[in-house]
Amino acid sequence: MDHPRPSTFAPFLSAGKSMSEEEYQEWYAQEAWDPTRYPGLTVEHDLTPASWLDPLLLHESFKVEMSAPRGFESYARIFFPFHRTGIDENGEWYEEWIRWAEMADKHGKVVHPLMEQETIALGRDAGLQCSENMVGQQVEAILPVLGRHTTSPEGWFLLWEGFGNLNHDVLSESVPVVMHPMRNFFLLHGPLDAYQHFADDPNFFWPDDRSWCLSSDTDFHWSYLAGGKACVEEILATSVMDAVETAPENPGRQWIDTINDPDGEIPRD
Repeated sequence: MDHPRPSTFAPFLSAGKSMSEEEYQEWYAQEAWDPTRYPGLTVEHDLTPASWLDPLLLHESFKVEMSAPRGFESYARIFFPFHRTGIDENGEWYEEWIRWAEMADKHGKVVHPLMEQETIALGRDAGLQCSENMVGQQVEAILPVLGRHTTSPEGWFLLWEGFGNLNHDVLSESVPVVMHPMRNFFLLHGPLDAYQHFADDPNFFWPDDRSWCLSSDTDFHWSYLAGGKACVEEILATSVMDAVETAPENPGRQWIDTINDPDGEIPRD
């Protein structure tokens, strides 16, 4: 798997220590994530289009429905792959991507909706980490599927205001935010394929007709898709998506994998 999405960058303060003010401002303008660079993507001041979402989330429940809105026909949990980088025996740099299903099979573990990265990796693979976003091939695969299951060419994006690589000259304190109990979000609107241009996965993403909703909590290494049965089934059938069917009432935090860790002995991060 490749990862051709915009990447996060080093903290501003670290970079600023070795730059003049003028150099720093030039670097900031170039490197900070700026939605206005992408055609059709706009920062919204009217937050009304996001008002439907909050009543359908069960806040502080620590279940799937805390992140994925209730009331949809079907749900999927989409795992971000494990990855590892290093130098091989020939002195060549490599980058390896491993799906959760592959990791579970490698260690004789069960693939199921509540599996956790610690319970299937078991600390046996040095240097492995879980991706913080969907990787390039997943984004390339999911957007056409989502596009086929909506009548809307455009959609809405909620983006956590706390991401460290945002251009705060554009996403400033003067821009109103959608307030949820745990996080506040900027609201953006644009074509569905603008999703691939975000440096960090939008926390919520839905089309104008609300036929589905993709949610990606900042603390998770996976996304939830709420949508129609046909949409979810197509995602489940796409191997690169590495997805399993789930339900709103399923637990959605840590220490939930009692199948692969029945005695609760495996430590979690």
